[in-house]
Amino acid sequence: MNIKKYKVLGIMSGTSCDGLDIAYCEYWEKNNKWNYKLLDFRTINYNKKWRKKLLNCYKISAYELKKLDVNLGDFICQSIKKFIRKHKIKPDLIASHGHTVFHNPIEKISLQIGNPLTIFSKIKIPIIYNFRELDIIIGGQGAPLVPYGEKHLFSKYDYCINIGGILNLTDLNETKFLAFDVCPANLVLNFLARKLNMKFDKNGETASKGKMIDDLYNKLNNLKYYNSSKPKSLDINYIEKKIIPLLEKYKTKDTLHTFVEHIAFQVNKNLNKKNSSVLLTGGGTFNKYLVERIKINNKVKSIFVVPEKKLINFKEALIFGFLGLMRLLNKKNVLKSVTGSKKSTSSGIVINNKIF
Repeated sequence: MNIKKYKVLGIMSGTSCDGLDIAYCEYWEKNNKWNYKLLDFRTINYNKKWRKKLLNCYKISAYELKKLDVNLGDFICQSIKKFIRKHKIKPDLIASHGHTVFHNPIEKISLQIGNPLTIFSKIKIPIIYNFRELDIIIGGQGAPLVPYGEKHLFSKYDYCINIGGILNLTDLNETKFLAFDVCPANLVLNFLARKLNMKFDKNGETASKGKMIDDLYNKLNNLKYYNSSKPKSLDINYIEKKIIPLLEKYKTKDTLHTFVEHIAFQVNKNLNKKNSSVLLTGGGTFNKYLVERIKINNKVKSIFVVPEKKLINFKEALIFGFLGLMRLLNKKNVLKSVTGSKKSTSSGIVINNKIF
């Protein structure tokens, strides 16, 4: 039997603003089950200038934002070209998530930058982009999108947790696949680390030496978001308005410690199945103290699985590559049961050679 295999570049720039993830992946369907192989991968780290631009992009003028959109598109384009030359590859497709500037489903807004036309004009490989907007327009959260890929590629686990700028969870026990943003993670932890002149708190060493601030811990856990109905999603604007002001008056080391405890509590509040298997990925998985606190706070004997480093780092890029492929094949890739939308959709805008 001849099985069709698709080779896709998944491109992701996360809310932590650490760098651009590129994953070259192969996907194929056998016996009604999708399989994958992560062939090549690389993170192009953002320098200090780029990181500052991306962290503050939601504050700038429309004109400056459009300039940044085009410039980031060129940065992504050059990064892809170097990656293709180095690995001597011929992708069938590029799936580019871009970098999120705004995400506010209530106002029906989700904006990602990294201009895809800039990329396509110099590479001439079909591109899928803008995965979120359609779902938001028809009443969904536009997030999370990763659960669709987890359903097809990681279904052997009971839960999938990604510890990125924002920590999100997928409950694969549910018939309708419950998924949502649990709480901020690296966005806040890295913000606090920068106050101590660190890019991040390596292994959570500083947090581990801090003391619990009970008052702050209670204020964080009593935020309205945590009692709001699911599905739900977070963005940097909410974090800056509702969370950062709560952190200002305390010692940074103690605030780091308290926020790690807050994350651990919120995670375990949502793990209900006994002896469940939990896949941990995302940059926060390298924070040994955070992972340790999540495990210690767990009361239902969950089995936490930390996979090999390449999957920790590139799972999101791998899944966006898969979402792009599903769009190319006109298959549903955004689930209404996850986003709260009126209907499941095949989301993403396609740019191909027909435009030239």
